[in-house]
Amino acid sequence: MSIETRQTKAGKTFYLVRVKSGRELVATKAFDTKREAETWERAQKHLIETGRPLAPKRSFTLRNLVELFKAARADGNPHTVDTDNNNLAALPRTLLARPLASIHAGDVRAHLVAELRRGKKPATVARAKTTLSALFTYADQEGLLHQPHPVRTMPKIPELAVTQRSVGSGDIPTREQLTAQLAAVREKRDDVADLYEFKALTALRWGEIRAARVGWFVEIPLPQFAVGRSHSNGYDEKDPKSWRGTRVVPLSPRAVEIYRKHAAGKAPDDYLFTNRLGGQFAVGLIRKYPLGFRPHALRHYAASSWLRLGTPINEVAEYLGDDPRTVLRVYAHILGEGQRREHLTRLAAAEVAETQSEDDGGHLGDTWSRSGPNL
Repeated sequence: MSIETRQTKAGKTFYLVRVKSGRELVATKAFDTKREAETWERAQKHLIETGRPLAPKRSFTLRNLVELFKAARADGNPHTVDTDNNNLAALPRTLLARPLASIHAGDVRAHLVAELRRGKKPATVARAKTTLSALFTYADQEGLLHQPHPVRTMPKIPELAVTQRSVGSGDIPTREQLTAQLAAVREKRDDVADLYEFKALTALRWGEIRAARVGWFVEIPLPQFAVGRSHSNGYDEKDPKSWRGTRVVPLSPRAVEIYRKHAAGKAPDDYLFTNRLGGQFAVGLIRKYPLGFRPHALRHYAASSWLRLGTPINEVAEYLGDDPRTVLRVYAHILGEGQRREHLTRLAAAEVAETQSEDDGGHLGDTWSRSGPNL
């Protein structure tokens, strides 16, 4: 490597840097000042020796990284972009003002724990963790991260490790609760009650319900609903969030009844569920008629109902648009419920057999040896 002092035809001095790897010339660049030339030469030498750029100056802050990251991802999925921007906006000003090189795992963990303590749900904080992981991965790819990845090396936060656990009984309304809440909503808005009930019968997501077209219904060979699009408020319509793209959901007689009621007089390309002005439902309107539990619980209600009826897991996954492994994880509580019910049935049968054996002069041990498992 060398720095040569040269002059232009006009007599202006400049500095030419030649960078070699062995005997091969790999880069040249001219600078107006010797200091700039030396800085660039030093950076290129470090790059050749280590394969990585020099760490950014102390003046390069976390805020600078966030700005670069947001610009690089601006054309991505609008939902993802909005979520990431909201998560990054929650970063403390003091943390954003610090040099990137000073940010370590403890700082990220402290921020996420503080978010939990402020009352944010574990799933929400887990999504914030995903955003921060993507942020520092971007920094690493751009050669800006010269310390261990702050999220990957962060000690686990116990509350975030269970965000994908099985749903519990308290997360799913009972049939009686759902019936009562639907009746209460129906007294105020019959069309909103129908939308809720259709969701509880089909497990469609909000965006899919909103985008549902009359032509999605297929009656032969059996009543089914082909879920082809999704349209959340404020975003462009897109493909549904399904594991295998478009999916088909069988419809119960009640679901068909609701469909026919709202499809009457409409063309195949018309929206199935429309407000009183004939337009798409907005989430703001729906929120004016709460059920007393999260609307997403209706999806859990549908899935748990199918599983309790004995529908195979792979079929339920197909109707939900999820991976079967996700169904196993999220609805483990429901699957275990069936096993416990069968266990209680066996226990009851064993007690009946025990009573009959005692009446016949037998013994408890004899009963269990006949009706119980061989241990």
